[in-house]
Amino acid sequence: MDIFKHIVPRDDQGSMTTELALVLPVFLMMLVGIIETGMLLFTNSALENAILRSSRFGVLGAEGDNGVSRTDKILAIIEEQTFGRVNMNSLEMQTLVYDSFADINQEEPYEDSDGSGDYTVGENYSDINGNGQWDADMGVAGPGGAGDIVLYKVSYHFQTLTSFLDPLFKNINLTATVAVRNEPY
Repeated sequence: MDIFKHIVPRDDQGSMTTELALVLPVFLMMLVGIIETGMLLFTNSALENAILRSSRFGVLGAEGDNGVSRTDKILAIIEEQTFGRVNMNSLEMQTLVYDSFADINQEEPYEDSDGSGDYTVGENYSDINGNGQWDADMGVAGPGGAGDIVLYKVSYHFQTLTSFLDPLFKNINLTATVAVRNEPY
């Protein structure tokens, strides 16, 4: 074996550079993926905490400081509780009022005169939310009054820190929902 060492000289210069060139992109991609996934989980957790905290304020029926509306105060609480990770301009918040918890996400009742199993324009329906049209959700928009059931729902399109992994993360929508009964005030 020592004979081959003298016949074919071995040159190890540059092997570390070659190995680094092969391994570094994979390592960096994994590192960025771990960081982006961590930020996704953090943002989702912060959003869920924010909707719980803001619904607690909404349950009390109090107005914000200095004449700020209850809805604006709820949005301010969400912004504070998400630690700047949520762009409030692209956050969608919805508050819907229901008569009972069983009514949440229920469609307005209608007479299925054509037997299709779905509402068809022209069929008779009960306009529970009073907006003049049939809706797949009978909730009435607003923060509700004393004793009302209110569904707080926020939706946010997750934005990555880098655009490096956008093909994996570009279509992620985070949602958080909580249903509460307003306190009598």
